[in-house]
Amino acid sequence: MGSSTPLGSPGDAMPGDEMAYRERLEEVQEEKRAALLDPGPPWKEWFLHDGAKWWVGLGFLVIDTWFVAGGLEGGLLALGLVLLIPTTYLEFLLWRFLWYRPPFDRPVRGDFHRSWIRPVEFGRWTPEGNYVQAHGRAALGPQGPNPREFI
Repeated sequence: MGSSTPLGSPGDAMPGDEMAYRERLEEVQEEKRAALLDPGPPWKEWFLHDGAKWWVGLGFLVIDTWFVAGGLEGGLLALGLVLLIPTTYLEFLLWRFLWYRPPFDRPVRGDFHRSWIRPVEFGRWTPEGNYVQAHGRAALGPQGPNPREFI
């Protein structure tokens, strides 16, 4: 029956396997070329826009856990939970200050007005926030009809 080695041994290379290997190698080379042409955002921009969200969220979780665990440890769970409410609100405001992005399917209506749940128009660490900081609010273009122009 011929050879004494089994068909799947490392010494035997199937023609289809080699073709698949060469095709994958060509794909990897093409991916490398595309990555060199468009490397993506710099690390600082990536970290501020995407990476820091996880670390800030983890920090918020640690702070909230401190309040609850401190309340349990001191026998004042109610106080810990009461302190958790303003802390959570402040964390929410900080999150919105850094990463708020308005929905793009709604048109912008006139001037921006701060509210209890929306401290800024665009988050400080968003692409829109960077654009507004660099070019000013007027660079966003026309914001719709001026309500003062109507009788």
